[in-house]
Amino acid sequence: MRWAGNVALGRPITNITIVGGGTAGWIAAAHLNHALQWGPTGRPDVAITLIESPNIPSVGVGEGTLPLLAHTLELLQISEPEFVLRTNATFKYGTRLENWNVDDRRQPYAFVHPFHCGSWVRGLNPGNSFRAHGVPGRENLHGREYVRLVSRSVEAIERRKAPRDVAAAPYSNKLRYAYHVDAARFAEFLSEVCQARGVQRLADDVIDVEHDERGFVSALKLAKSGTHAVELVIDCTGFRGLLINEAMSEPFVPFSDYLLNDRAIPIQVAHRDLKSIEPVTVSRALEAGWSWRIPLHSRLGTGYVYSSAFKSDEKALEELHTQLAGDHLLTEPRVLRMRVGRSRRAWVKNCVAIGLSAGFLEPLESTAIQSIDLSARWLVATMPTTDFEEPLRAKFNATIEKFYEHVRDFLALHYTLGNRDDTPYWLAVRNETKKSDAVLENLALWRHAVPDGLDVSPPGIFSSCSLQSVLFGKDFYRNTPAPTIDVVAGDVWRRYCLEWEGIKDALLDSLPDHLELIEAMRAAAQIGDTVGRPPETQMLAVSETPRPGAA
Repeated sequence: MRWAGNVALGRPITNITIVGGGTAGWIAAAHLNHALQWGPTGRPDVAITLIESPNIPSVGVGEGTLPLLAHTLELLQISEPEFVLRTNATFKYGTRLENWNVDDRRQPYAFVHPFHCGSWVRGLNPGNSFRAHGVPGRENLHGREYVRLVSRSVEAIERRKAPRDVAAAPYSNKLRYAYHVDAARFAEFLSEVCQARGVQRLADDVIDVEHDERGFVSALKLAKSGTHAVELVIDCTGFRGLLINEAMSEPFVPFSDYLLNDRAIPIQVAHRDLKSIEPVTVSRALEAGWSWRIPLHSRLGTGYVYSSAFKSDEKALEELHTQLAGDHLLTEPRVLRMRVGRSRRAWVKNCVAIGLSAGFLEPLESTAIQSIDLSARWLVATMPTTDFEEPLRAKFNATIEKFYEHVRDFLALHYTLGNRDDTPYWLAVRNETKKSDAVLENLALWRHAVPDGLDVSPPGIFSSCSLQSVLFGKDFYRNTPAPTIDVVAGDVWRRYCLEWEGIKDALLDSLPDHLELIEAMRAAAQIGDTVGRPPETQMLAVSETPRPGAA
């Protein structure tokens, strides 16, 4: 017991239980382990136990990520070369959206949502100057050319460039990047890291949940291990929401009025040519949804996300097989039902939901792993005592709610701003889906001014760069008056465009091939070394990771 004046304070939590493995469970375990057990302020009295069912198979899809994951891996002191080797990772500079819109001739086209959107010009947002002046000598170009003009990412994708030199330090970059990863192998890798650092794993199934007089979870009944006492429990049980929805009776808030897709068919296919893989996630619009294509080092992850209201599972499988004509299939496709929305509160009493149990929005912009990563970070930042202070719960829940609504509204732009009318699905997602007040207000605003930092409030993960790339990519500003303020003079704009083009060319010419860096990192991990990192500051591989208190 601690005291502040005459007020008794709860003691620090020493017993944390995570129910469910996979990427959600093991990312949560890694953050909690680093903050409470193994990290620089680790406490030997803290026990973290992850209960993982041996009877739930992994989906094993390839998954895209966002740039924060690299910072997380570095924070957790995980070797980047070893991560790349163990997860069959490749680099990613953004998402290319194909066939989502059509041009004036009703022909589909592609545009890129990049992680990098260039520099401001004379302190002003380049988007308005592009609207006013276009590209020097090519003033009538489609709005999607904006991203090519201001970002390094489009040419880096096309030229298949690495984000840094082969000899540069891990996690450094000249191009902002994320990863494509094998989600199942990522979970296995983190499992080894966490167990080596002190997390205990129980292979068991939860068959019942006990509550105390306050309604808190007091214990879990396990099929093999009996009763497991609980202090703080993390629900990573996926769409089932075993603890947050079933045991704690927290309702689920669906987003099906906003986002119509409720099915996914993942499948693995072989590379046709490993050297041709691009550092980009591809999303191709289909008749009742879209397909993804994620290049791993070992294979391609692909599949179909669609609405069952507009396409039966059988017809979706037929359409997917048509898209995969010529590919060698490595797995049999299976239909997954998606629960799109969020739990009303992600933290109830002493139970915190992370991952699919907290919420899920379709994987169009690779937010699944990002949501897990951020939720675990926010839990560490609001870690309670055994009093489970209400202000901490309230802050966490408000942050999670804003996060899912922010992502929902960003995804909605992809559909709301579509102009396809060739199938009932594309007419419905544009005209019949619900739009939040924020989306409607912002679209009205952005007709007059391109998005800037003021249009994105924490905890948003999509910046004004992301918003601009979608608006310009979908030709949102066609036939709108050019701005007269926040615009540089024409000669300044021309000089900016020429100088920026030269900077991009020089940078990309200096970088090695994407696959060359990946192969170098894989080789370094296999011999127990890291690329370009002095021995005294090398990241620790799993086998070299000491337990707390070890010599």
